[in-house]
Amino acid sequence: MASRVLSQLLFRLNRVERYQKKTGQNFNYDNLDFIHHPIPRMPQFEFFQESNIAITKNNRFSYTPAHTHDFIEFNYMYSGSCIQYINDEPIKLRQHQLLVMDRDVVQRIDYAGQKDIIINILLRDTDEFAESAGYLKNSADTVSQFLYNAAKQDSPHNNFIIFDLSKNEVATKLLESLAIKGLEDTSNRNELLRLIFAALMLELPGTIRRRSISYTNPANDEFLPILRAISAEYQTVSLSELATRFGYNTNYLGDKIREMTGKSFKELIDRRRLAAAQNLMIRTSCSAAEICDIIGYKNNSSLFRLFKKYLDVTPSAYKAKVSHQRLITQPSLPEVRGHASRTPQN
Repeated sequence: MASRVLSQLLFRLNRVERYQKKTGQNFNYDNLDFIHHPIPRMPQFEFFQESNIAITKNNRFSYTPAHTHDFIEFNYMYSGSCIQYINDEPIKLRQHQLLVMDRDVVQRIDYAGQKDIIINILLRDTDEFAESAGYLKNSADTVSQFLYNAAKQDSPHNNFIIFDLSKNEVATKLLESLAIKGLEDTSNRNELLRLIFAALMLELPGTIRRRSISYTNPANDEFLPILRAISAEYQTVSLSELATRFGYNTNYLGDKIREMTGKSFKELIDRRRLAAAQNLMIRTSCSAAEICDIIGYKNNSSLFRLFKKYLDVTPSAYKAKVSHQRLITQPSLPEVRGHASRTPQN
């Protein structure tokens, strides 16, 4: 019965999906400024006005552009499948798999069709959440440690875990119950969401399929500002400038960055620029020269080499491929809100 009710809620086309299905275009609900912030951070305020847990459906018939979050996000593949790019790594999420991401993960999702239903479970990053996660500090399981780390401010937040719940009926039923309570308007919804979520966390440790986790330790705390600087200043920052700013030898800092992230300084910068360039091609009408200027390149040849190296395609070919998906703001739907392809609308 619960599954039938939930399926009716999730497969019903809302106004946004009907428009996206008809036009192939995507809404920028929050009027995000992709020119000045090509990889935007999705804000909390749209989702947590009534609770610290929010449930939404990913709107279908479009893509989700590259972004980070101001919150912790769970993506549950209720039906179908999707290709996600997590920190620029392609991952196929299949039915009954659950992806959990910390807030600094760069995420984008390819086109989702009729059967591709993603349930989003969003956790607000607040002092209250940090306090409630305090008991997890001494817990040995990976899920508890992930949530505890996510609640800390001075810690890396680019971690993710994938769970396979296809053989765990209890976990799938809990997720379905969580989705129903989150999508319906009931008087005791907030307390029910909290209790169901707590029960779900107990079921997850034995279902981990994949993890990408890098927790800080006291010896590495001093390097967190450096990693944040790379993320925020990718257009202009150089390794030598960072080394001077933070008082390190350039070669030592380069080795330490590779040790902490598994990638060289140049690759971190390249991948950040690539994600920004892809968003600009999809979301704006910027020329190649304008994109180069925004992401910190001096000429088009650098952009050409970037796309050939990581995507094996030229920038012009990529832009031609995605041009039909470019954002068009629709003034006839002024009440539509929330971030791109996320907020359910009836």
